[in-house]
Amino acid sequence: MAYFSLGILFIVLGLIFLLIPLEKLQTVFRRMRSNVTTKIGGAVLLAAGIASILLGLNP
Repeated sequence: MAYFSLGILFIVLGLIFLLIPLEKLQTVFRRMRSNVTTKIGGAVLLAAGIASILLGLNP
């Protein structure tokens, strides 16, 4: 159950970083500098979320 919850959290954070423009994210996260690295980080979080859910499904 913990893998599933953590996977959902990672997926939501990854989608936030992928879908919200950098200018809007910079109002909350002031140290974000590059649009490319923000999108890469979002993709990594999304992949980690999917992997975590898959780990949670296999007992």
